[in-house]
Amino acid sequence: MLRSVSNKVTVFPTSRIYSRRSHVDSTVSSNLWTTIVPALAQSGSIGALHDAVELLNDGYKGDASTLVHLLRVSGNHGCVSLCRQLHGYVVKHGFFSETRLSNSLMRFYKTSDSLEDAHKVFDEMPDPDVISWNSLVSGYAQSGRFQEGLCLFLDLHRSDVFPNEFSFTVALAACARVHISRLGACIHSKIVKLGIDKGNVVVGNCLIDMYGKCGSMEDAVLVFQHMEEKDTVSWNTIVASCSRNGKLELGLWFFHQMPNPDTVTYNQIIDGFVKSGDFNSAFQILSSMPKPNTSSWNTILAGYVNSDQSGEATEFFTKMHLLGMRFDEYSLSIVLAAIAALAVVPWGSLIHSCALKLGLDSRVVVASALIDMYSKCGMLKHAELMFSTMPRKNLIVWNTMISGYARNGDSTEAIMLFNQLKQERFLKPDRCTFLNLLAVCSHCEVPMELTLGYFEMMINEYGIKPSVEHCCSLIKAMTQSGNVWQAKNVIQEFGFGYNGVAWKALLSACSARKDLKAAKTIAAKIVELGEADEDEYIYIVMSNLYAYHERWREVGQIRKIMRERGVKKEVGSSWIQEQNMAIQL
Repeated sequence: MLRSVSNKVTVFPTSRIYSRRSHVDSTVSSNLWTTIVPALAQSGSIGALHDAVELLNDGYKGDASTLVHLLRVSGNHGCVSLCRQLHGYVVKHGFFSETRLSNSLMRFYKTSDSLEDAHKVFDEMPDPDVISWNSLVSGYAQSGRFQEGLCLFLDLHRSDVFPNEFSFTVALAACARVHISRLGACIHSKIVKLGIDKGNVVVGNCLIDMYGKCGSMEDAVLVFQHMEEKDTVSWNTIVASCSRNGKLELGLWFFHQMPNPDTVTYNQIIDGFVKSGDFNSAFQILSSMPKPNTSSWNTILAGYVNSDQSGEATEFFTKMHLLGMRFDEYSLSIVLAAIAALAVVPWGSLIHSCALKLGLDSRVVVASALIDMYSKCGMLKHAELMFSTMPRKNLIVWNTMISGYARNGDSTEAIMLFNQLKQERFLKPDRCTFLNLLAVCSHCEVPMELTLGYFEMMINEYGIKPSVEHCCSLIKAMTQSGNVWQAKNVIQEFGFGYNGVAWKALLSACSARKDLKAAKTIAAKIVELGEADEDEYIYIVMSNLYAYHERWREVGQIRKIMRERGVKKEVGSSWIQEQNMAIQL
C-alpha cells in the first residue's frame, strides 16, 4: 500500500501498490484528478503528490501522463521507495509498453545511482526510442563507465533507432575522457555525413574538446576554423585545448583574437603557463585580468602545490591575503595540502582558525584537508576530532581518515573505521579505500589471511579491478611475511607480468628482507623487460644487497656498469625550513 507522503519521505512499509477500496466515486475522483495533475506538472508540490497517492490507494487508475508526473515529483522530493513502488504499479497495470513512462523510470534510476536497474528497464522496453538510448548512454558516461557507454552508442547505430545531436555529443564526451581519438574521428565522419555539424555550435564544441583532450590539436583547430558560428564556449574550448597540449603561443593567439575573453578564458591561459612551470607569465596574465576572481588565484596556488613547491604556495597564499583577495574553501584546502607537505603545524592551526572565522571549517573539502594535514603532521587526535564532529561525511572524508591511520601505523583504528564505512547506507568503499586499507596491512603486522581477505573482498564483493598500486601493497605485505614467491605469482595472476613498477616493488621488498637469492631472480626479470636501462634503481639495490652479503666482486662489477652508463647514486640530504606567515585573523 502506498502511504501518505510527507516531505523527504524515503521509506515505505510495502513494496507494491494495491487497491484499498474496490469502488470509488468516479465523479469525485475525476474532478480531483483534473486538479491534482496540473499541480503536479506545474509546481511539483508535495501536497499534490500526497493527494495523488491517496487517489491511487483508493483504486483510481491513473494514465501514463499522470504516472510520469508522479515519478518526476517523487524523484525530485527524494521519495526513492515510492518511485520503486510506482515501478511495480506500472508493471502490474500493463503500462510498461508506454515508452515515455519507461523513460521516466530510467531517469529516476539513473539519478538514484541505480544504473543496473535503469538498464533492466531499458532491456524490457518493447520499443525504446532515441531518448531511451541517450538516457542510458549518458548514465554510463556520467558514472565514469565511459567504455560501456560507448559500446551502447555503437549498439544504437546498429539498431533501427536514428541517433540525434545529443547522442553524438555524449559519445564524443566519452571518447574525450578515455582518449579514443580514432573512434572520435569516426563519429566526426558520421556527423559530417549527416550534416549535423553545419550550424550546430554544441556539436562543434564537443568535437574541439574531444580532439583537444586526445592530443589532436590540428584537427581541433580545423574544426574551430570551419565552424559557421562560434560562441564563448567555442573560444574557451580551443584556448583550453591549446593550454592542455602545451601550445601556449597558439593559445595566446586565439586569446587575443577572442572578441570578449571572460574569466574562464583567462584561467585557461593561466593554467597553461602554470602547467609549463612558467609562474611569472601566469602571474602577468592574472595581473592583466579586468576582474580576477578567487578561482584565478587558486589556479596558480594549486600549480605550486602540484609541482612540489609548497613553500612558494604558502608565500603566494600570503600575497593573496595582502592584496585583499577573499579566500574560498578551495583556497584553504589547497594551502592546507602545502602545509601538510611541509609538516609545519603552526601554519596548519592558523589556517584552521581562518576557516573557522570564515565559516568554512564544516565544508567537506576544507574538513577533509584539515584531517589530512593533521594526520600528516602526526596530530592524529586533532584529525579524529575533525572527523567525528563533521555533520556530513562523503567517501573522500572516510578515505582521508583511513589514510591518516595508515600513515601513522594504527592498523586497529583503520580496520575499525573501514568496518564502520561498510555499514554506511549510501556509501561504499572504492579503490582508494582499499588502497589505504592494503597500505595499512603492508606497513603493520596484519595477519596475511586478513590482508588476502580484503583483497578478495575488493574484487568479489565490490567488483573493483586491482590496479598496480593495489598489487604493490599486497606484494609488500606478502614479502614481509616471507611469501616472496607467492607475491611473484600475484604479479603474474593479475596481469602485471609486463609492468616494471610491480617487479620493482617486489625487488624493494626483497631488498628490505636482505633476500639476495630472490632479488637476483627479480632483477633478472626487470632486465628482461628492459627497465634496467632507464632506471638506476636496480643497480643501486643490487649493489647494496651484494655489499650487505659481502659479495665484493659482484659489487665491483655492478659499480663498473654504473660508471660506464653514467649512473650516479644520489647523495642523501635533509633540510629544515623555518618561515613565518603573517595573516591577520
